[in-house]
Amino acid sequence: MTKTIRHLAVDILNQVRVSQAFASPLINDCLDKNALSGTPDGRLLTHLVYGVLRLRGHLDWILTKFYRGDFEKMDEGIKNVLRVGLYQLKFSDRLPAFAVVDEAVKVAKIIRPDKSALVNAILRNYLRGGRILSFPSSKNNMAEYIASFHSHPLWLVKVWIKIFGPDETISLCSANNELPPLTLRVNTLKISRDEAQQKLASAGFSPEVTKYSPDGIILNTSTNPMNPIQKTDFFKDGFLRIQDEAAQLISYLINPEPSQSLLDACAGSGGKAAHLAAILKNKGQIVAVDRSAERIAELKHEAARLGINIIEAQTGDLSVGLPETFREKFDCVLVDAPCSGLGTLRRNPEIKWRTTEKDLRNFSAAQKIILQKASTAVKKGGCLIYCTCSLLPQENENIIDDFLTRNPGFCLCRPPASINNTLVDSHGFFHTYPHKHNMDGFFGAILRYRF
Repeated sequence: MTKTIRHLAVDILNQVRVSQAFASPLINDCLDKNALSGTPDGRLLTHLVYGVLRLRGHLDWILTKFYRGDFEKMDEGIKNVLRVGLYQLKFSDRLPAFAVVDEAVKVAKIIRPDKSALVNAILRNYLRGGRILSFPSSKNNMAEYIASFHSHPLWLVKVWIKIFGPDETISLCSANNELPPLTLRVNTLKISRDEAQQKLASAGFSPEVTKYSPDGIILNTSTNPMNPIQKTDFFKDGFLRIQDEAAQLISYLINPEPSQSLLDACAGSGGKAAHLAAILKNKGQIVAVDRSAERIAELKHEAARLGINIIEAQTGDLSVGLPETFREKFDCVLVDAPCSGLGTLRRNPEIKWRTTEKDLRNFSAAQKIILQKASTAVKKGGCLIYCTCSLLPQENENIIDDFLTRNPGFCLCRPPASINNTLVDSHGFFHTYPHKHNMDGFFGAILRYRF
């Protein structure tokens, strides 16, 4: 029996929770397997999955008001049936309310027949009285109000209120719940940004240039043609790469020169290494290291697609240390450190529901080790560049302060002129924020090795 779009959405949400997988590859795999890519049903599936993940806290707060038992102990599959149904009832008008409830009950009958009556009762009770529910008062308990209404974990909201204050925390959480822009990086080894913009417009897309990155293009997802950008020939031919504007700016934080040797010490699938190669016009030396052989394979495949031949990719675990042959060898060493990813919640909303305060302590400990190990590869006079996609000081400023205390031979430098000065704070740290700059939340610091 063919599963409905709502049933597929519930399946994906269950996998996200149980396997700790990210939604994006699961959605893409589902779209391909069910021939839904580029179709209205495919867009609905994506809309439902991401809508529920972004607003799960808001939805769960409502559902607990209509469930007499312990909602935390409810079967996860039934929770997701209820979440998908409630999300449609409250935030989408694509189906009449009776049809939404009926569809939810049908899905429940398939995955947990004994709970279908419960699903029917909760959603119908919401339709009768849910619209008059009041969330916690912002006057009496600001943190609980933001956490429940703006759908973020309470512990994280409390941390952000201390850093940003309540008003900015609301703006940040609101931005995290919005649909992020589809941002591309033009591969300037093959095409200029102006030419790419014209080619995209001719294909029916609505491209706009990014404000801060000279290589970025934003596509208006509401007016894009049916064919996803990844399915187009000019994407397959290596003219473009999907990359958030903040991630693009990290390469301009480094701003490499052709004569310099570069090490990307936590390269992942090579997004930043490939951008650095384009800035260098495919001339020079870039060594890219990652502990995952799978990611190194992805990096090599991507480099070939983009027409890059100056990246030497190899596996290596930076937490253990770099080869002795790397000691003081590179002019620039980039440490794109493993982090919580809490600056990317617009794109990866599942992160906020699986990250804990204990995780942050583990990340911080690992980041200190990784930065220290990477520093051994910097030449005298060279630069060590540290970045994360986190907004929290314990993963950012505190890591730099700790490193400089233990390594007086390094000093903090302000970013080069290639970075807009409005993205640099009074200490010389690079910051981007979803609610301020319409891009992912990133942090960056440049440390020069003096002696």
